[in-house]
Amino acid sequence: MKEFTRSAQIGDLRQQNYSTIMRELMRSGPTARTDLAAAIGMSTGSVTRLTGALVRSGLVRESPEPAQRGTGRPKVPVAIDESTYGVIGVHFGLHRVNICLIDLRGQLLAETHTSERTTSFSRLVRSAARSVRKVIDGHGVTVLGIGASTGGWVDSAAGLVHSQPVLDWQDAPLAAALQELVELPVIVDSQVRALALAEHWFGAAVGVDNFIHLFVGNVAGAGFVFNGSPYRGEHSAAGGLDHFPVPGRSGEPCTCGSRNCFAVVAGDLEVARRARAAGLITDDQEVYDVFDLAVNGDPRARRLLHDRAALVGSATATLIELLDPELVVIGGGITAPFDQVPVLRDAALAKLGADRGGDAPARIRASAFGPQGLGIAAAAIMLDAVYRSPEALVPALA
Repeated sequence: MKEFTRSAQIGDLRQQNYSTIMRELMRSGPTARTDLAAAIGMSTGSVTRLTGALVRSGLVRESPEPAQRGTGRPKVPVAIDESTYGVIGVHFGLHRVNICLIDLRGQLLAETHTSERTTSFSRLVRSAARSVRKVIDGHGVTVLGIGASTGGWVDSAAGLVHSQPVLDWQDAPLAAALQELVELPVIVDSQVRALALAEHWFGAAVGVDNFIHLFVGNVAGAGFVFNGSPYRGEHSAAGGLDHFPVPGRSGEPCTCGSRNCFAVVAGDLEVARRARAAGLITDDQEVYDVFDLAVNGDPRARRLLHDRAALVGSATATLIELLDPELVVIGGGITAPFDQVPVLRDAALAKLGADRGGDAPARIRASAFGPQGLGIAAAAIMLDAVYRSPEALVPALA
């Protein structure tokens, strides 16, 4: 028993060291082993041994050119290998499923989406699995696993979507259902936590360990990253802002009966409802048509989006007052294709004041991702798992 415990401890330490090395290489790019050892506080011998295993497994590669020339042994940089492995992200939204393939540096290799007129859990999962197989067959990288996301209350540890009100999913076993069809590891998480992870890994929050990702679309929520890790809460429900009270009143009641809940007042569905009521769009058009009108200069569409952004700015100020984050990243319909982040920022600063808002342009930023953001964010769920536990997902390393 003691020997088993000691072996497990050694394995945990080795896994931690692999993770530390890969994270540093993700952050710094190609780095000589001696410089890498100095950066992470490990002996050069240990780094040489561990990077050797990572190179053999295909997670890390040696640069073909020495980092420097001259007398003495040349320093050969090592870097994350982008050519061997990849991860896939699948985001389930209303009428649309986004699928992205990224490499281990987060670079987009392929993307596709399906337009669905159903919210059926089984039909959407089957459709997503078919698209995933097509993406895998069309590229030469080895896919290590799939990250899947959607709005609402998602329990990553249980692999369940406890509640997704827009799709009307209740206790949906998303991880197990998708894994059975694609025969790859699947990790699920909420859309907002996935977006926060993506921003942290290769987006607007690189190098920032304490920040909020605020997303406002068909669903509304916040992803919290504290000390470099996503905060999920006791029941994996942290970040739900659906019933967060805000100024304003929706034309439609929330599921709780109130008309001033954040989701129904500030969400994309309310923007589309108001646009239809104003005669801006027809009954069969959606919020994307409002965005197009605003981009093309329609003053009523711009005013509608301006008012929504100001309301979200007020909510952003409240989150800053509560949590004092280093950064707030804004995602969803406020950022693209018609950027309303300056309006949001001004509204937040007006409520906070300069002493609390600080350098507002630096503290409140737009998401780094465009239309592919939701799929890439879902992939970041699995990418984060690869960097945290490479031995668990790469058999060649174990």
